[in-house]
Amino acid sequence: MVLNYIVFIIFSTSLVLTNGNIGKCDLAIAPSTWLTTNATGILEYSTAGHPTNGNNYCIRQTETTNFLHELQVAYHIDLGNETYSKTLMKSVVRSISLDSQNGCVNNDTKVVYCFPLCLNVTLQNQVIESALKSNQPAFVAQDIQKTTKLNWAITVMQVDYNDPNTHINASVFLNPSAWCSVYVGIRPKLGFDYLYEIQLGKILD
Repeated sequence: MVLNYIVFIIFSTSLVLTNGNIGKCDLAIAPSTWLTTNATGILEYSTAGHPTNGNNYCIRQTETTNFLHELQVAYHIDLGNETYSKTLMKSVVRSISLDSQNGCVNNDTKVVYCFPLCLNVTLQNQVIESALKSNQPAFVAQDIQKTTKLNWAITVMQVDYNDPNTHINASVFLNPSAWCSVYVGIRPKLGFDYLYEIQLGKILD
């Protein structure tokens, strides 16, 4: 199957997170450095780096009445003494033909789409190299942890690019010392194409 999709991305720097809970994560707990992701159309996901049953990194997956898989992720980010504004990324997948659009540092020809919110270019490249190795989120998550050697929370989501209702709303910090996310579509030499949303966050202990 050929990876045919287009991604619309909108940014807002005025995002204010509301109180609430995702798993054991209480978004009202200080400091106010919570980042959240709300995604629909996630085929599979995997994590590494930190357990998701604590208070600073949580995941909740539900299936709606129309059989869309929804995933919510919360990260309590460790910014140290730095202050950064949150940015909200909204991405919507549409099933139409798309030529290669690679905005990342990795120029491998198997990368047919790539959009980074990762200012650490070394880390960005390591994430993409892991994504190129496998269409299995569990393998990619573990490989990222092994190659980066970071004690960060890692979430790898495989996105359904055939579902017109697929979307991802994610708040991020553009801080190279605390956050890295990459939206990357891969066309391997053998097998089916695949699309990942990969997120890494330095969370509070």
